[in-house]
Amino acid sequence: MTQTSLFTNAIRPRPESLFRPGTQNERLYRRLLEGPVTNAEIVREMGIFNSTGRASDVREALKPYLMDVEARWVNKGLWQYRLRG
Repeated sequence: MTQTSLFTNAIRPRPESLFRPGTQNERLYRRLLEGPVTNAEIVREMGIFNSTGRASDVREALKPYLMDVEARWVNKGLWQYRLRG
């Protein structure tokens, strides 16, 4: 049996306990709970034009929960964000 993470089955904080409902940070966190998202999707589909800033805000809010928003370069200005922890 291979353990990939100590927090694989950890309960993630509820969005409303971290962010005001309806804010860009709350919307982005809810989207990240569904799975990875690219900066292009954040801008085009979610209408959040400062994807880097919002990802940083979510990252800061998750630090006390030992979670992170991982950014991975895909190609030519395209980045993918995902939750870790």
